[in-house]
Amino acid sequence: MITNYVLSLPFDPDDPTFSPGEFFDLGKDMDHIGGEFLVLRTEECYFYFLCTEDCDIEGLCRAYDWYIVSGDRFNDRLKIGMGLAGSDKYDGELFRVEDEDTLGMWRDILRFVFMSDFVRSFYPLDNRFRGNLRIDGAPCFYIHDYYPVTHNAKPTAGQKKTVNLIHRFKEGACAALAAKIFSLAILRMAWFGELPNPVVVPVPASTRERHQRRFASFCLHLSHRLGVEDGFRAVWIEEDREQQKGSTGPRSLDGVKFNKKYVAGKDILLVDDILTTGGTFTAVKRRLEKAGAASVTGVFLGRTV
Repeated sequence: MITNYVLSLPFDPDDPTFSPGEFFDLGKDMDHIGGEFLVLRTEECYFYFLCTEDCDIEGLCRAYDWYIVSGDRFNDRLKIGMGLAGSDKYDGELFRVEDEDTLGMWRDILRFVFMSDFVRSFYPLDNRFRGNLRIDGAPCFYIHDYYPVTHNAKPTAGQKKTVNLIHRFKEGACAALAAKIFSLAILRMAWFGELPNPVVVPVPASTRERHQRRFASFCLHLSHRLGVEDGFRAVWIEEDREQQKGSTGPRSLDGVKFNKKYVAGKDILLVDDILTTGGTFTAVKRRLEKAGAASVTGVFLGRTV
């Protein structure tokens, strides 16, 4: 059996804070997961795995807060999958396999399946903010350019995946994945570490049922990953506003109440799926400031192009 349980940080000779001794060592956990496995980890936070059925790859990922996006049986003996790791820059291979021939074959399988153009993922896994702007004086950050299908007769494959991610997020169908993507993007930003009292608060949906479905699980996952307060209960929809869908301005928030317990003196991470005109964001921001928020920063999956 051959093994490697260490990932190294890529060497940057121009980084004065870099220590050549920095590495990520999973050796202490290897006895608990069993079986044979190969994990390929990239600097862009992706990881790909191939392992035997008796390998507890899920337990290993939970221990290090890595998120498995998809996984399935490769054959009657092996499991294959991919996911998102942490926000650090460790890359390389972790493995425990029978011999060099097995390692080479498994490596070729993962590279062919996940690193070639042969298979396209269902969702885009970009996890860095693509752009930023100020709306009503508040900084706002977004991950994707969003091209609505109705505005784009011939969307690219990447644009289709972005539309799919955003629509599924609206339905509450990929809350854990969206939270992982948001957390990686936010944790890279220097301004996040400077916020003294951050809390995650969602932009209210048009109905109470949609708000619950879209944001309850998402806010729980995101606040946990960021290590901040979950402000889902900062927003309460007393009356559905279906007839006001698409409207902006103060009256677009008729029937919405804000709980000062989650707002006063807090640095609000105001989260939503799409930024279009910024009208709803501005209205919510001003209500939060009126309720005593210390600051408001907008973070979005996409910005309409």
